[in-house]
Amino acid sequence: MIQVIVGKKGTGKTKTLIGMANSMIDSSKGEIVFITNERKSMLELDHQIRLIKTYEFGIIGLKQFYGFLCGIIAANYDIDQIYIDGLLEILNDEIGNIKPFIYSIKKLSDEYNIKFILSMCGDPESVPAFLKEYIA
Repeated sequence: MIQVIVGKKGTGKTKTLIGMANSMIDSSKGEIVFITNERKSMLELDHQIRLIKTYEFGIIGLKQFYGFLCGIIAANYDIDQIYIDGLLEILNDEIGNIKPFIYSIKKLSDEYNIKFILSMCGDPESVPAFLKEYIA
């Protein structure tokens, strides 16, 4: 399952994602991973959630990030949920160019039974058609 949160900068997407992740601690059947490109500390994130900061790994582009996600999953088959904060900032790309990436993580989600929750900057009113079914 994929869920996407789209909103303009400063609308609370990160806080929403952190709240969602924290609320799943007790009911999750596996591990929860929170991926961000933020350099600031995430003190609000529960200590049981694995925090990964992508800037530490020099990820560039869709293919590298997809490989990065595959590596995370391969290293831990107990992952139940992956939260990705600021997808477009991590990928340094535009919303219209991520269609292949979304379909690729949909396959990962289906094959490994992992829920992906993504946030990205953009106008919720002008989301491309391929994303509309995933909008929260």
